[in-house]
Amino acid sequence: MVSGGVRRRSWLAVVAVLSVVGSLLAVGFVPPAGGTAGEADNEALFSACVGPALESQGLVDVEGSFAEDAVNCLAHYEVTTGRTETMYDPGAPVQRWQMALFLSRAAVPAAVSLPAELTVEITDLDSAPEVSREAIRQMAQLEIMPAFRGGAFSPMTDVSRADMAFMLDAFLGLATPGTGAFGGAVMALKDVSPDDEVFGDIEGVSRTQYSA
Repeated sequence: MVSGGVRRRSWLAVVAVLSVVGSLLAVGFVPPAGGTAGEADNEALFSACVGPALESQGLVDVEGSFAEDAVNCLAHYEVTTGRTETMYDPGAPVQRWQMALFLSRAAVPAAVSLPAELTVEITDLDSAPEVSREAIRQMAQLEIMPAFRGGAFSPMTDVSRADMAFMLDAFLGLATPGTGAFGGAVMALKDVSPDDEVFGDIEGVSRTQYSA
């Protein structure tokens, strides 16, 4: 039995993945963004999540929810799929193998170059669904989702919100300005001004917690 609180957190984690990865499909000029006292400095002017990308993809369990547009957009661009042809299962947690697939599929529109030759060794790759194994090695080799000590990837482990933030930051850092669906304006991450007033529970969070 999964408690309502846990399922709610899982829902929010899934939506966070969809919303941020969905922004990778943005087109047109996207000025550097930042924040001061919780107010955004700039907003993206264009998005690929328009027109046909917002049409229903037949996933009935997200209809009418705040995640509906994000899910339909990501399904339209084949970044994500439903558990079945009609069910998305929005309350389910995101596992590491699934996150690797999301990012690998989003790499082309985000102009992230995937390695042509995979040399990284993953010791527990056999425990991952076969469809995700190449994506896992790609993300590990690019150090977007580094393997743990000893070469294990732990593909069936859930992705925490903090770990997801590290992954997306690393992913965006590899995006190529001037190409892909960004249309010539990859957001300059180094120019982003973090707003320390927004989150009061991230002090002390470090990458080493997620690669030990």
